[in-house]
Amino acid sequence: MAEYTYTVEKVCPVCGEKTHVTKMKARLITLSTDEDFCVHYKDVNPYLYRVWLCEHCGFAADEKHFDPAALSARDKGKAKELLEGRTINLPYTEERTTEEAIRAYKLGLYFAEKLGWPLQKQAGYRMGMAWVYRDTEEHEKEKECLRRAAELYEKSVMTEHYPINGMSDNMAMYIAGAAYYRIGDFEKATQMLSRIMSDQEIRKSDAKLFERAQNLWMDLREKKAEAEKEN
Repeated sequence: MAEYTYTVEKVCPVCGEKTHVTKMKARLITLSTDEDFCVHYKDVNPYLYRVWLCEHCGFAADEKHFDPAALSARDKGKAKELLEGRTINLPYTEERTTEEAIRAYKLGLYFAEKLGWPLQKQAGYRMGMAWVYRDTEEHEKEKECLRRAAELYEKSVMTEHYPINGMSDNMAMYIAGAAYYRIGDFEKATQMLSRIMSDQEIRKSDAKLFERAQNLWMDLREKKAEAEKEN
């Protein structure tokens, strides 16, 4: 794994202690990309390391939010309250197991929910968990994470102001549609994708996303036709 990862020391934005995190080296070989933007790499799964974890206090977040400059005083105080009186022993390992990665994601989700971070952020953590399970072929766990992610993205689009963390509302709708498609919920996938397909402005403003939605729409029609034949 040293070929793909390296360890760096970071200051935890909550407790202020120095902790270790794993970062990926740049030379990763891409094999393929799924409908929901899950990228498959040769010999390594970087989604295992997406959520950083303080080995001292247990605070967890992705790289963007695991930063003293990015965490507000309010969030830091709230996180300290959540951790008060708890002993979380999380020894650092440069090479994570699936179980360690999922634990990090679950802690990241816990803080995202308790600190009131956007549903879009919470959905992203759910997608990351799904991609970890996809790599280990734990299909039922993957499907559950995809469903939860899709529901969060859908709710986010209806209630939150985009762009969020660089993501547009159209992208969030597309990912929700792709997630529903992968779990076989073709009705919900159709609802999400049709909102993109019926908006001609997207064709102009984000041609690549429109084309992706169009291709997935065609795949969806074929899957629905197959399902109807079986019934």
